[in-house]
Amino acid sequence: MRYQLLGPVTATGPEGPVPVAGPKRRAVLAALLLNANRVVSESRLSHLVWGNDPPPSVRGQIQVHVSELRKHLGRGTILRQAPGYLIVVGPGELDLHVFDEAVARAREELEADRPEQAAELLRTVLDTWRGPALGGVTESLRALEVPGLNERRLSALEDYFDARLAAGRHVHTVGELQQEVGRHPFRERLQVQLMLALHRCGRTPEALQVYADTRARLASEVGIEPGRSLRDTHLRLLRDTTGCGTADAAGRAPDPGVPALVPAVAPAGAPDGRGSLPEQALVPRQLPPDVPLFVGRREQLAYLDGLLAAAATTTVVAAVGGGPGVGKTSFAVHWAHRVRDRFPDGQLYVPLRQGRPDSPALDPAEAAATVLEAFGVPAPRIPAGRAARLGLYRSVLAGRRVLLVLDDAQDADQVRPLLPGVPGCLVVVTSRTRLVGLVAAEGAWPVTLDLLSAREAREFLAHRLGAARVAAEPEAADQLGEVCARLPLALAVVAARAATCPHFPLGAVVEELRDACVGLDALDSGDPATDLRAAFARPYRCLSAPAARLFRLLGLHPGPDITPAVAAGLLGEPVRRARALLAELSRAHLVTEDAPGHYRGHDLLRAYALELTLVHDTDEDRRAALHRLLAHPPHPAHPAHRAARPLPALAPTPTEPGRPAVPSPRLLPLAGPPAPGQDGADGQVAVTAANLGPCGGEA
Repeated sequence: MRYQLLGPVTATGPEGPVPVAGPKRRAVLAALLLNANRVVSESRLSHLVWGNDPPPSVRGQIQVHVSELRKHLGRGTILRQAPGYLIVVGPGELDLHVFDEAVARAREELEADRPEQAAELLRTVLDTWRGPALGGVTESLRALEVPGLNERRLSALEDYFDARLAAGRHVHTVGELQQEVGRHPFRERLQVQLMLALHRCGRTPEALQVYADTRARLASEVGIEPGRSLRDTHLRLLRDTTGCGTADAAGRAPDPGVPALVPAVAPAGAPDGRGSLPEQALVPRQLPPDVPLFVGRREQLAYLDGLLAAAATTTVVAAVGGGPGVGKTSFAVHWAHRVRDRFPDGQLYVPLRQGRPDSPALDPAEAAATVLEAFGVPAPRIPAGRAARLGLYRSVLAGRRVLLVLDDAQDADQVRPLLPGVPGCLVVVTSRTRLVGLVAAEGAWPVTLDLLSAREAREFLAHRLGAARVAAEPEAADQLGEVCARLPLALAVVAARAATCPHFPLGAVVEELRDACVGLDALDSGDPATDLRAAFARPYRCLSAPAARLFRLLGLHPGPDITPAVAAGLLGEPVRRARALLAELSRAHLVTEDAPGHYRGHDLLRAYALELTLVHDTDEDRRAALHRLLAHPPHPAHPAHRAARPLPALAPTPTEPGRPAVPSPRLLPLAGPPAPGQDGADGQVAVTAANLGPCGGEA
């Protein structure tokens, strides 16, 4: 048996390719192969394959996939060993093992001063990659495992260039190096190798230009100077010493060291109170790139501008909140760029999640370590203890004018340890939840972002699509904004689609989005960074179980206005209980309280809730909730008001064979008057139930 992970995930037996159908089954096989001959627990398999939101039946699904794999791979290939499964892989059967073993042999050849043999080995094994690693598996597994695999390949590629340069093959290596540097512009070891290759070809001016371009890129996009190995190579080229061609012939950098240091504003221990730093310190400029076509939020931007004066006498904290997809991070970064010159000692951006937006929250001590490293504090000087590290963090910030953007905070407790202890700094915190505790205890200034206005939505589309195109179809542009609920993330996705299809009339795009059988699928960009469902799922997964149930059932509510009485009707619980759950949804920005006791949720959140209730709630639960809702006198869907608003319906979206249909939301008008013998609310429930049927025969 032969298994391939370095490209599309496949298995090949004596009689040819083995069928492994579907992304999840390939992901189960790949997850086991990545841990070949070791037990992978069921919980670990679930996390690798399904991520942080596995289905309730995940254990049964794992068993089904393993059973199917055994049919084709052999019963003794995948073993059940508590607490999970183990796949038996022999020597040479897995391409990843072959790759790692060949790289290890090549490095031994290089250490033994046999660069020709090392280069040949590495070239051969690098050619075994048949495309992007783990092709055809779930996005969750790719996100967790592909970065590590890519790093192994890049490291081997750099070893290959080391060997080529050590063998004197610099003339034939320049072209390959230039291609790889273009793909990986921040990989300093590749930059060093390209500079050496160019220098040895007699192209020293071009080698020096490589350094200049790299330094400018690092300064503008990352806010740091080149590392020690790149600086040392640059100096050797300027002096034209033989050491550049002999002592470091392979181009392997010395210890990477720390980023280049620039003079601090004042030395450590200076009277102005600056913290304990090395004699030199970085001035970090780490803000992500500004949003190129930022639109609206003038009132909120002006509100933050008004806080600048107070930063001279106190530590100012602004807490930016808003619903998923409303553009909290873009807003914070945009404002930070507007005022960055007011903070000459540094502008830092610290994501408070570990890697991906749906990852666990970062411990404040870990966040403090990233800030200390940004200021050039060597790793050995960063205390291991939490209290000592946070103390050094505050000491470093003391007396400095620093702008700190803390992005995607989980709660106030995560933020509090990171607040500077003395005046001079300004902290902007973004969060999916209302940081009421931070406002109450630390005096943070709340900034809430809502949906764009109709004018701002039109301006957004004009910036993305061109003013002429929007002016040519003004009504369609306005309808596009309304179909997207004037949510910036949804508008960005739709605008990107329209921009890449300039021949499509905007009216046709509107009709596609309104298609009853498409729902949120029409807003799927294919990019996890702009995945609308993923954005909605993050705050939903943080809800308590009762609040999550209320959110799902609100998808059945046909009107925009939600009151505690309406929520109580849906839940079948007292109004007091419903009020508390609505408050929890409001803190998570899944509903907005426009006036005391009156909440609303935009259409896209309602569509998402409707999808969830079809998946997680039973038909009986939904029918009972609708019955209570329609029987509730103040409700607009009560018989006294029926036919005033459309009622919700769902239709399954076609999916690949073997997978259950995932419903997509749509709105249908009332199907008509109640059937004979079904008066009042009972008849209306029957009408609504009829509307929960297939969509146009596509089911």
